[in-house]
Amino acid sequence: MDYDVVIATRNRLEALRISIPLILNQNRAPRKLIIVDASDDHEGIRQTVTKIVSDSPVTVKILESAQRNSALQRNIGLEHVESPVVMFPDDDSFWWPDVAEKIMRIYEQDMSNDIGGVCAVRTDELPSEISMKEEVTYDMRLSDRILRKVSKLRVIIDNYICPNPMYVHGRSRWPDLTIPKWLPNVSATIIEYMNGLCMTFRSEIFKRYGYDNDLGAYVGWAANEDVGASFAVMQEKVLVCVPDARVCHHKFPTRRGNGFELGFINHFNRAYVICRYSAPGSPARRSLKRFGYYKALQYCFGLKNGFGRDRLRGHLQALRSMKLLLKSSTEDLRDCYLEQCQKVLAK
Repeated sequence: MDYDVVIATRNRLEALRISIPLILNQNRAPRKLIIVDASDDHEGIRQTVTKIVSDSPVTVKILESAQRNSALQRNIGLEHVESPVVMFPDDDSFWWPDVAEKIMRIYEQDMSNDIGGVCAVRTDELPSEISMKEEVTYDMRLSDRILRKVSKLRVIIDNYICPNPMYVHGRSRWPDLTIPKWLPNVSATIIEYMNGLCMTFRSEIFKRYGYDNDLGAYVGWAANEDVGASFAVMQEKVLVCVPDARVCHHKFPTRRGNGFELGFINHFNRAYVICRYSAPGSPARRSLKRFGYYKALQYCFGLKNGFGRDRLRGHLQALRSMKLLLKSSTEDLRDCYLEQCQKVLAK
């Protein structure tokens, strides 16, 4: 069974210099690598990437996107996918050498096609093939490194104290899906949704849904489009994770937007995805408000600088705008979302 890889990128050449060779040199290489670029200097990206892949037998397509929208860019790449499985790493996702092999084994064992997507696990450890000192020419922000250190505590809070609505909805889908009985024998587990940096899908299924372009239409990148894509597939198929398939997300240090945009779109997109895939009055919808206040409390720790203050301001606006989403009918939900984005982000 073959797989294709789609990468949406913008102005991240240093990350691509590292991530692309790790993908092409997998124990099981992809059939095709599709890069959809929205960089300011697309021709420069094209020339450099062409040099990087010149010695590889893998078919490589480098496409230009006129719009800066990661969800749209991924959908453009999806149109060129021909293999049974498609993988969507971030441009700064550093694959361990056996990631693809371990993921593909799950698909190949799933003879009944009960599994719609398989994801790897994020790790802080860099693959042994690269040296932090010699090859990674950029470093993460201190705040990102601190967040990694407290990630386990945050998972406990997200799961039990202030449950993340996305986890709540994902778990609510499990009873309605067929879960392969052989999963425990291959060290794979069902999951609530897949994270964008290491998500993969059966191409035939995912081409029916794709990513939601609206989630990235106003700020040039998309927030929670990976969750929306997961929930779309989970309408009919289960998603699983392979714990020993590892991907290092060496987060690129530049921010994707200003503080207000980040604060607003992260929570407003979360609310929209939950409202789109869950019924009125569902546990997932009821948890949105509480989780929103919990995130606001987290953001208060960043009020020492302008970015942090703007992020909190954007998040509080999302909490206000979210009320309109919760009141909207299924038919009016998308229009409500787009109207609020236009109203808030156009200022």
